[in-house]
Amino acid sequence: MSAVVLGTGRMAPGIAAALAQGGARVTVAGRSLDRASQAAELAGAGVTARALEPGTFREALLVVETVTEDFEVKAQVYALVAPWLGTDTVLASNTSGLSITALGRGLPRPEAFAGLHFLYPADITAVVEIIAGEATADETVGVLSDLAVQMGKAPIVAHRDVPGFVWNRLQHALLREALWLIDQQVADIATVDAAVSDGLAARWLAAGPFATVDLGGVDTWSRVATEIFPHLASDPGLAAALDEHARSGTTFYEWGAGAQPDVADLRSRTIEMSREVNVERRRLTPAARPGGTPRELGDGGYGQAPLARHAAALRSIADALDAQPLPEDIARTSGQLRLLADRYEDAAVATPVLPEELGR
Repeated sequence: MSAVVLGTGRMAPGIAAALAQGGARVTVAGRSLDRASQAAELAGAGVTARALEPGTFREALLVVETVTEDFEVKAQVYALVAPWLGTDTVLASNTSGLSITALGRGLPRPEAFAGLHFLYPADITAVVEIIAGEATADETVGVLSDLAVQMGKAPIVAHRDVPGFVWNRLQHALLREALWLIDQQVADIATVDAAVSDGLAARWLAAGPFATVDLGGVDTWSRVATEIFPHLASDPGLAAALDEHARSGTTFYEWGAGAQPDVADLRSRTIEMSREVNVERRRLTPAARPGGTPRELGDGGYGQAPLARHAAALRSIADALDAQPLPEDIARTSGQLRLLADRYEDAAVATPVLPEELGR
């Protein structure tokens, strides 16, 4: 398969190398032929560079765009190259968060457009995200999923185009909580990093969040989550610590000369070493049960006990709100929680309980 990496920035060499590892004939193309040549050289043997012109795309079955993370810039690039693409060519964007649906609207063949989000460093990381927009064809998702396997990566398929997709939603949910912990002086930066790197990372490498819940006991996790979820960070604004460092151009750590490259190298080597564990985890972990949006309350899908627990938890939160002086708009939340608790209780009453032998 012939593939073109469209862009010459930081991600381009790794993406080109990953595609080449999967058996593709890879060309890097950009407005600057010099920069395209530099990216191709960094990608390794077999990767070539060409100018941004129609002939570069004539035989390409895949084009991976990795230009600046700016909607207008990407749209302008698509408008330029789309007329040069064949009817069998898949166009994919390496965007880390822009809407695939919106990016694809101006294309003549949106069904052949999808997100293909590589994680840095692209030639080493063990996964790649595939994001379907509203118009993306199943065949396009299938082609990219097969490509991921050929590159030696697990395809992380996002069937819905939501902000942040899968990877960045998970990563930033944890980051927001980590920032809250240091902003509130619960723990310092090094301690939070250690909790993740020395604790969570090692556990989740062998068993992801859902498998970890199964191993620890779903009922136990449910009870703990009922207590903790209401207290987790939920401010939609940028955390003070991150905002201050971004504005001042400083970092969370005081890096010495050469320290950052050394840690980046350690991260790359760790990712490489983790591949064996990834393979073994997939071998040992059984098939997951179907997931997705829960059924409507009262349809018999929840059972009485969980519904009653949810209602009790909501009333407990409402009681806590009522016990302290709060602004009127926040105080109204108490009444809303009680109404929701009523719905849970009504559904619990309406939900039949199966005899034990039938409920197994």
